[in-house]
Amino acid sequence: MNTASIVEKKLEIIVGARLRDRERIEHAISTQDRLRKKSKGWNGAKEVRKWRDSR
Repeated sequence: MNTASIVEKKLEIIVGARLRDRERIEHAISTQDRLRKKSKGWNGAKEVRKWRDSR
């Protein structure tokens, strides 16, 4: 393999990894947004306090 093909192969790997990371981040953001919509009006501190007081 010549130097140009080695560099080209390395660049393909780097670009592919960046795209995969970006897709994972976008998926995580959309999941967080979906869960945030479902939890409106929910107060985590209040729920923890209620659970602790019931013990």
